[in-house]
Amino acid sequence: MKNIKKIKASQPEFDEEAWAEITQDIKELKKPDINQDSKPLIIEIKASTDISSAGSGLTLPELKKDSTIGMDNQTAKKFKREEFKVEAVLDLHGQTEKNAYNKVHDFITTSYAAGKRCILIITGKGLTPHTEDDIFVSRGILKECVPNWLSSTELRPMIMAYKHPTEALGGSGALYIVLRRKRA
Repeated sequence: MKNIKKIKASQPEFDEEAWAEITQDIKELKKPDINQDSKPLIIEIKASTDISSAGSGLTLPELKKDSTIGMDNQTAKKFKREEFKVEAVLDLHGQTEKNAYNKVHDFITTSYAAGKRCILIITGKGLTPHTEDDIFVSRGILKECVPNWLSSTELRPMIMAYKHPTEALGGSGALYIVLRRKRA
């Protein structure tokens, strides 16, 4: 109770005449007409580049080397003969597995987004001299991993097919990849 008396004592007295003079020109605002029955307007926002538009990675079959499933005959012939011009190359020599995964993922998504049709990933052949009893020697980790990464749910919808190209393009140390067409 003592605190309340102190607060009231410290406040200046309320001057009703001054308040009336200040508020004499104030008019009540008209309330807007709001229809309570109407539903709010929901606007769907779409990304400018939809990487998943190529298809669903969950419904596409697993990607296998040299497979032309899902290609028309003309495209399959061009793929087998390597008639698609290589538009971008990624060289993974000297990369760790983790760095290589990130580079492959970024390379494929940016190539697809740019509308490129054929790319080449150089994994290296992984030819390390070894003896039969040396089980700890690496034998081409990226050469084994990269084809598996191509079948991941993030990358599979963008890839139509892949194979090891002829020796002129890297042979078994490279992957010749045909990307799906980016649909508008």
